[in-house]
Amino acid sequence: MDELTELATKYKADKWGKHHYTPEYYDLFVEGREWLEKVVEIGIGEGASLRMWHDFFPYAQIYGADIDPDRYVEEPGFPRIKIVECDQSKDGDLDGLIASVGSDINLFVDDGSHIPSHQLSTVLAVLPRLDYGVTYVIEDVADPTIVDGFGDLFDYEVVVVGKRYDDRLIILKHKHG
Repeated sequence: MDELTELATKYKADKWGKHHYTPEYYDLFVEGREWLEKVVEIGIGEGASLRMWHDFFPYAQIYGADIDPDRYVEEPGFPRIKIVECDQSKDGDLDGLIASVGSDINLFVDDGSHIPSHQLSTVLAVLPRLDYGVTYVIEDVADPTIVDGFGDLFDYEVVVVGKRYDDRLIILKHKHG
């Protein structure tokens, strides 16, 4: 079991167990985890994955964005976690999120509403505003045809990680020019 999966298990993050995402994230970031400076995740639950990211990326500022920011209670030992109120169904909130945290995000995770139209509108609103080199991940993809809405804007990969109807990630990057 890789270290990220162990952390997901420790903090009871659904990125392992319910889903099987952590091995994918581990493969993507194990080599560069020391240089990551900023992680943003939409959809914080009670903060299990925020704590997982905090421990896995030792120098990164971790931002959790949620429609209900009170679901997460600040804890000693996790000083690099900050919470931002954001409703991903509202473009103004997404604009405010990027204005608040900056465009220099290394990892952006959409684990929010899981509604396909929100997943599509969020990536279309956010990814073009982020710096080149960001990895943008949509979790819990029940409808993989949302990629049709990307057009030729992004490079992406759809990764099936389990047998559940929504055990898919879409991993996006800016298009190579």
